[in-house]
Amino acid sequence: MNEAGLLPSFLMHPALVLLAGGVLLPLLHGRARDTVVLTAPLLALTVLWLLPEGRLLQWAWLDYTLAPLVVDKLSRLFATIFLLMAFAGGLFALKQPSRLEVPAAFLYAASAVGVTLAGDLITVFLFWEFMAVGSTLVLWSAGSAGAWAASRRYLAVHLAGGVLLFAGIAGHVAATGDVAFSAMELDSYAHWLILAGFLINAGAPPFSAWLPDAYPEASWSGTVFLSAFTTKTAVYVLLRGFPGTEILI
Repeated sequence: MNEAGLLPSFLMHPALVLLAGGVLLPLLHGRARDTVVLTAPLLALTVLWLLPEGRLLQWAWLDYTLAPLVVDKLSRLFATIFLLMAFAGGLFALKQPSRLEVPAAFLYAASAVGVTLAGDLITVFLFWEFMAVGSTLVLWSAGSAGAWAASRRYLAVHLAGGVLLFAGIAGHVAATGDVAFSAMELDSYAHWLILAGFLINAGAPPFSAWLPDAYPEASWSGTVFLSAFTTKTAVYVLLRGFPGTEILI
């Protein structure tokens, strides 16, 4: 059991609940598939609201303590919004003929939830990269030549952002010995790299060209998912990591 005392630890992370629904979807058809599309986000939302505030999961890795599930008012708010978006997007996509799009969207949404509930930078980075994979698959699943080309450009941009984020995290950990995801100052190259990685996903100038390039190439339902998570997750990490930073104003 976990610190919350409410759920087995393998069920207590809302992102894993939504991801499990996404894994099931390719195996299902008809009403069963529609049921999972609609109930998985709501079940994950229920799990989220059963959790108390605090550091609920943690374990040692090398010399660091990872905290993949930390709940407070801000993280619960954003995770709630993302799960409601996953439900609304799934409802809109019920008649989407692609067998890939909604499972990929659930990976995408689950990764966004994972970022919001992460208490350490390593977990943030892992979910950040899964989010890039899921969103690329959503775009690719449109099946057109334009979507395929846009998905390659989109992935290249976001993987480049991931490289900047990884370099910044590595520099931060080397300098401080701490992996906790908390407020930072722009007082080192490492923190500037982390900020740049976040700003690429935010679509902030001058890192915004990927957004109008990619979103119009998605399917009619894929565009709903693409508009829901990447930039909003970036807003969350900017609020958490760089609150009050003047350059953001």
